[in-house]
This record gives sequence, C-alpha cells and structure tokens, in this order.
Amino acid sequence: MKIEVIYGMYSFPLNRLLLCIIILYFNISCDNKREALGADNEIRVICSEVDREAIQKFLSAIFTDTLYTPEPEPYYHLKFSDPSTYLDLRSQSQVVVAALTRDVGNPGYQLVKRILSPEQFSFTENQDPIILGKDIYAKKQLFMIINANSADQLMSTVNEKQANVRKHFHEQFIERQGRYIFGADRNKDLEDSLSMEFGWTLKIPWGWEMIKKRPDSNFIWLGKEMPFQWIGIGWTKGDIVEDDLSVGEYIWNWPIKNYGNIQINDHKFKLDKSSHNNYPAWRAEGIWETVDLKEAKGGPFRSYLFYDPKENITYHLNYLIHHPGNDKSIFMRQLDMVVKSFRIHTI
Repeated sequence: MKIEVIYGMYSFPLNRLLLCIIILYFNISCDNKREALGADNEIRVICSEVDREAIQKFLSAIFTDTLYTPEPEPYYHLKFSDPSTYLDLRSQSQVVVAALTRDVGNPGYQLVKRILSPEQFSFTENQDPIILGKDIYAKKQLFMIINANSADQLMSTVNEKQANVRKHFHEQFIERQGRYIFGADRNKDLEDSLSMEFGWTLKIPWGWEMIKKRPDSNFIWLGKEMPFQWIGIGWTKGDIVEDDLSVGEYIWNWPIKNYGNIQINDHKFKLDKSSHNNYPAWRAEGIWETVDLKEAKGGPFRSYLFYDPKENITYHLNYLIHHPGNDKSIFMRQLDMVVKSFRIHTI
C-alpha cells in the first residue's frame, strides 16, 4: 500500500496531469468511505510493547497542550494497542502506527513494512521518520506512520515537526467538531436577537440559553447544562489593552463584577499575547472558583480581550466549565470554537 502524504519532509515531483488524477481518485474513493470512528481527543497508537516507551515519549513531546482543571489534563489521550489490532483500529479518527526496533520479530516493524511502499519505507527509515496522511481508511481521518531506526533519531525531530503535526490535528478537531456544535439546530433565534441589538454575531449551539442580559452594563451571560458551562461577553468604550498590568487587572476583576459569585484563583493563572480572528488579543487562562466556600465549585476558564479601532470598543470574551471528576478538555476546546465565531458587523 502507498500512503498519500499531506505532511512529510520529503516530496516526489508530480506533473499537473498526474496531480489532477490523484486528487480525482481521492475525491471518488473518499465517497465510498465511512466517517472515521472514535473520540476526537483520543489518538490510537499501534506499536509493539518493545517500542511503546519511546513512542509515548515522542508523542508526549509533540502534543504538549495541557488544561489545568486544576489537575493537569492533556488535550489528547494516547491509547496504545498491539499491532494485531490494526485491522480493527485502522478506521479510527486519529491513528498512529509506529516502529523503532529493527527486528524481523517485531510485529510493529513488519506492519509498517506492509503499509508503506518500498520507497517510503526506505526514506522514513533513513531520513525523515514521519508520514502523515488524511482520509486513508475513513473520511475525516488522520493517519500517521512513524518509522525510525532509533529513538534518538525520532526524538531529534521533535522541534522540527511539533508545530506542523499539531496544526493538522487541531484542524482535524475543528472540522469534526464544527459539524457537531454548529449544525442546523443552532439557537438562531437567540443569535439573531443579539445581532440586531448589539451589532455583533455569535454562533450559539443547541442547548445554550440566555442567563442574563444587562445592556446598561455591557454584559451578556449565556449558559448550558450537562455539563455546566458559561460564556460571558462584555465590552467597554476605549482601548484598555495597551499593557499587561491593566489587562490583567481588568480580567481579574471581571468575573466577580459580572457573574457576581465567582472569582479567579491565582493557581496556574497565565496571561499572554494571542489573537482573536483578525485582531491582536490578550489571552488569559487559569482556574475559577466560587466565592462562597459552602457551595464550592470551580474549574478551568479562558478569556480573550481585544480592541476594535473602528468602533473604539474593547471586547472581552470569557468561558468556563464545571465538570468535576470528568474530562473537560474537549468541552473547553468546543467553547473556544464558539467564542471564536464572534464577529463584529463592521468587519
């Protein structure tokens, strides 16, 4: 089998006609494939036990994103399986097949040899050990092959490959989750109401409702249950994003001022420069907690603060979740997609 590559550190020259034939072939063949299975925060890793430790070390160095809830929670959970499970797992949404130990008795090594063409096997073994393909066995799938001749060779590529690999996995998450949270059953009545009244739009998924609207205080509060999630939107005249001290103070005081019963804890609080769509922005993240210790609740939050010079308005988009004892990272990433759908009419 020959894996068609969407990311790799080598390429073979293709004339335009051949490229068109390949694209057409993929478009036709993809129509006959089912959609990939599996959770979008899981990566199914297929390798032999002898290579597992080194492969886990490499993938953990690539996928470093961690949510503090306050306990650390990775964006991706690595699920390891033996090469004998390959046929059962190859249609999962995110698959990694890996081999390091150069031994004919290593079933992972034999599996990689069967999957790759001779040219690809030779190149990955001797030069670039990573191939990443899309929609190989199912629609909306990422399929990675790791074929290195040693753990040292593989680890030496981390800095070079981290950004590109993470980019493809992030785009895969956005594509798969976007159809789920932004489907036809969105709360368009609420979307239209907010758009007409305030001059900005937000894609609001099914199940979200207005908790509080205070136009005189420039504050909108949206909520959803199961699990408990909030989105808060605030705005103020003028530019207040000039320096990190004023930004940090504004974001720190904002929850108690607007939600009324929660505050930010200094544990793992982080403030850095980012972007929100086409705007330069400040991004804050950390842990929120209730003021009343008798009804103690808490969890992760994130905020974006950015300035629109056309309207001379600074916007603050905040979201948080309370989901004790359960995975929160996938919900936080969904919330990030929602707040990044925020658009100002003047753009």
